Amino acid sequence: MGSIVSTTYQAIRRRRALARLFARNGRGSVSVEMAFVLPIFAAMAFLTWDAGTIYTQYNRAVSNLYSVGDIITTRTEDLTCNQLDAISELVYDSYAHGNWARRQRSGDDFPANGALDFRFLATMIRVETRPNGRIRGRIEWEYRRHQTRARNPGRLVNIPNELQIDGMRYLHLDGFFHLAPSFNYLGIFDMHPAANRDDGLFRVNQYFPLRYVPNIDLVEEPGDQFDYKCRG
Repeated sequence: MGSIVSTTYQAIRRRRALARLFARNGRGSVSVEMAFVLPIFAAMAFLTWDAGTIYTQYNRAVSNLYSVGDIITTRTEDLTCNQLDAISELVYDSYAHGNWARRQRSGDDFPANGALDFRFLATMIRVETRPNGRIRGRIEWEYRRHQTRARNPGRLVNIPNELQIDGMRYLHLDGFFHLAPSFNYLGIFDMHPAANRDDGLFRVNQYFPLRYVPNIDLVEEPGDQFDYKCRG
């Protein structure tokens, strides 16, 4: 009788040992699965967050470039070169300080040819019908914060069909900006504009009709010449 009880007890102990062994193996398998799955979920979460920052940067850049056109079209006849500089630098500061992911600023970050990741060309255009019946735009003045040189006043340019209204005046804003994802700082992707690559380049090409707002009071500076709106 005692031998039967002993054999049964030993069998129970073996079963318990096997159960504990399987339990330990189960915990190990879960750890292995988590080692594979957790980095994938972490990467997906990071990419989702980074996509949100890129979208925010894009909206901010477009909004600031549009602000240039909105401000200039409220007052064009007596807008001086110094005032155009002040408007441009104010808009650029808003863009630069709102983008934490952009490159670090250094010294004169927004010279006459624009920043590497934020630049534009503003052109005042008057629509006219030519003797041959074609409708073209004539440049009245051009202000640049861009790498290209401003074109001379009087030059004829093409304008979109929907804007071909004789005698109308428009401000054409041709802007460029680069976006900087967080991966740029990890060294995985190089989207710095100094690398002469176009994978992070976006463009804003917009026409603004003139809007006269009489209550905008910009400070006049003595000796400031229009000089065809600072063509370079």
